[in-house]
Amino acid sequence: MNATALTINSQRFDEKELGLFSGQKLRDQHTASWEKDIYRFILDWLDPSPAIIQYSSGTTGKSKKLQLLKKSMLRSAANTCRYINLTRDQSALLCLPVEYIAGKMMVVRCIAAGLNLHMIEPKSRLDFSGIPSVDFSAMVPLQLSNLLKDMPHFPGVKKILVGGTEITAELVNQMNKIPAEVFASFGMAETCSHVALRRLNGPGRQDDYHALPDVNLEQDERGCLVIAANYLPRKVVTNDLVQFTSPGSFIWLGRFDNLINSGGIKVVPEELEKKIRKETGLECAIIGLPDKKLGQRLVLVAEKSRIATKEPGLRSSLRKLLPPKLTIRDIVLIDKLPRNPALKLDRRKLAEMVSPML
Repeated sequence: MNATALTINSQRFDEKELGLFSGQKLRDQHTASWEKDIYRFILDWLDPSPAIIQYSSGTTGKSKKLQLLKKSMLRSAANTCRYINLTRDQSALLCLPVEYIAGKMMVVRCIAAGLNLHMIEPKSRLDFSGIPSVDFSAMVPLQLSNLLKDMPHFPGVKKILVGGTEITAELVNQMNKIPAEVFASFGMAETCSHVALRRLNGPGRQDDYHALPDVNLEQDERGCLVIAANYLPRKVVTNDLVQFTSPGSFIWLGRFDNLINSGGIKVVPEELEKKIRKETGLECAIIGLPDKKLGQRLVLVAEKSRIATKEPGLRSSLRKLLPPKLTIRDIVLIDKLPRNPALKLDRRKLAEMVSPML
């Protein structure tokens, strides 16, 4: 790997300076814990080891320990920067936790493309105080949604990657009111972040994801995506159910591990949630709970503060919207849908919360 240089808050560090500065920030008692995590990662990156240790998010199963090659991460980062036309000395904002691959790759993109790195605390409601206009950032949908709620004060971010969990139609509609170019990202830790992007707003808006250069896509017998890239050491077999629109483009349907088998009918909850959101405007989650007759019964869970109609009216809407064989057996209202530290919906925890309530 070539010598590493990085610009942080407009101050450029060569490899030696970067190591000294990172160590100094870690020793400084005034450095916030989230910021120390970033400098620990930078020191890991400067370590002579050819790989870093990364854990998968574990959203749908046990988190896996992965070894990611630094050269693969650099190639992936350069691929993204070329695709969305990011060039040297432009600025990038890190507002995601570096515990996850999405946060780490923001730092690596700055190293690969010579971007000027700014950073703020990674929380659901971002504080842009003191941050100048930036060319590029990556966020999860919840962060972007919260920013868009105060449209007149939307920060000056020119290009945004958004991913990590489902992006609602409501959020996409809000994006059309801002000048920033917004892209949905598809990827995972095993692929060193995203391998495909989808433009969400503006004249180039897309309905399907498009593979980045040097990425080839296939499907296995389950209908799940298989990813090959010339910078990855091996193919990655995913649990993501997709529908191809062309050899390099696809529509994401949902996760194979989230499939619900209700009375012999296989239900992709993400598809059902999307349909309900589109027709009723209700943000919700569909889970399958054990049922002696059906195997699993469908349960709709929503936040109390976001439900726009009384339960009887909602049940009537659902009966009209869904075929008879896909009856929602229970509707449960809770204070807040559980999310993991990456702000992804935690379906396993949700099922554990809801089961005792029924």
